[in-house]
Amino acid sequence: MGRGEQPGDHQRRQPRPQQARGARTAPGLRHRLTGLDIHDILGDDTKGTEGSAGILFSVAGSTVPTRFDDVVVSGNSVRTVDREGIYFASTWNNRPVHGDYDPSGPVYLPSTRVVVRGNTLKDLGGDGIVITATDGTLVEHNRLDGFQRRSAGYNAGMWPWNADRTVFQYNEVSGGETTRDGMAYDIDEGTFGTVFQYNVSHDNAGGFFLDCTATGTLGDAVIRYNVSRDDHFRGIETCRGSFGGVRFHNNTIYVGAGVSQTVVNENTTERHGIAFKNNIVVKEGSGTASFHLQSGGVTLSHNDLVNTVDAPGNPGGTTADPLLSDPTGALPQGLRLRSGSPALRAGITVPGSPGRDLYGNPVGNPPNMGADQGPGIL
Repeated sequence: MGRGEQPGDHQRRQPRPQQARGARTAPGLRHRLTGLDIHDILGDDTKGTEGSAGILFSVAGSTVPTRFDDVVVSGNSVRTVDREGIYFASTWNNRPVHGDYDPSGPVYLPSTRVVVRGNTLKDLGGDGIVITATDGTLVEHNRLDGFQRRSAGYNAGMWPWNADRTVFQYNEVSGGETTRDGMAYDIDEGTFGTVFQYNVSHDNAGGFFLDCTATGTLGDAVIRYNVSRDDHFRGIETCRGSFGGVRFHNNTIYVGAGVSQTVVNENTTERHGIAFKNNIVVKEGSGTASFHLQSGGVTLSHNDLVNTVDAPGNPGGTTADPLLSDPTGALPQGLRLRSGSPALRAGITVPGSPGRDLYGNPVGNPPNMGADQGPGIL
C-alpha cells in the first residue's frame, strides 16, 4: 500500500518485474522471492514480458542471449491481481514448436533451476501460474482459489507454454470462472516432458484439464494420480491442432449433483493421441457426464466409468460403483477407495509410473484404478 492510500483503495499499478536484459545469465545468479504479500494490483489485461502480474520474471532484449538461473518463488501471497498471478516470460523463446515462432527472432534459451513452491493465490483477473521458456521447472504445493475473474481473454489455473520437463505436483486449484478456458490445469503448445501428478482440482467453471497445441505441437505429457471434483463443462478439453503421446492415467474424477461435464471433449477432428487408462469417473445426481470424441486418437482401457454416456470401447474396464470413501467430504481424502472396491488391483501396469500415489501408498502391480493405490479403507 502506497503512502496516503486507505485500506480498500484500488489503483492501477504494476510492480517492477524481475527482469534480465543483455546478460548471458541474469546478474546475481540466485533469485529468491519469499514471504511477500502482494495485493490490489489492478493492472491491464496483458501478459508477456511487459505484461501485468503479481510476480513477473521477464527476460527481454534480442541481442545478447539471456536467461534466469536458480530462481525460487516461495511462500508468497498474491491476491486481487490483474492479469497474471505468477508469470515467467522471455523474448528468447523462438523454436518451431509453437504458433508464435519467429525464425528471425531471438533463439530459444530456457531459464533453468526454477522452483515455484508454497504460494497462495486468490482473486486473479487472469491466469494463476504460467511457466514459459524454462527447462526443468518444479511447481508444487501451491494453492489457487479464484482466477479468470476479470480478463477478456483465455486463462487457466496453472500451465506451461513452450517449456520442457515441467513438473506440477501437490497443487490445489478451484474457483476458475467462465469457459474461456477457466480450467484448473493446461498442457499447452511447445511443451515436452510435462508431468502433472498428485494435484487437486474442484469447482472450476471451465473444467479440469486442457491439452492444447493450436498451431504448434506438444508431446510426452503425463497426467496421473490427480483428483477432480465438481469441475464443470469438461474433464479434458482439446483445441485445434493435433498431438500425440499424452498419457492420462490413474486419476479420479467425481461429478456430483447439478454438475455436467464432457469427460473428454475433442472440439475438432484433428488427431489427438490420448491414452486414457486406469481412471475412475463417477457421475451422481442431476446433470450428465459424457464423451465427445471425433479424431480416433483417444483410446480407453481399464477405466471405471459410472453413469457416463457415449463412452467408447473400454477394454478391461467396468461400470461398477468404485465405493469412494466420502465424495462430498474433504479433499483429497474423500475420493479414496473403500474396502471391497471393484477398482482395487483392477488396473493395468503403466510403464514409467512413480512408486507412490497421491496419498503416499506404494503403487501395486497391477495397480488400482483411480488415484488411490491403497488396499481400501474400512
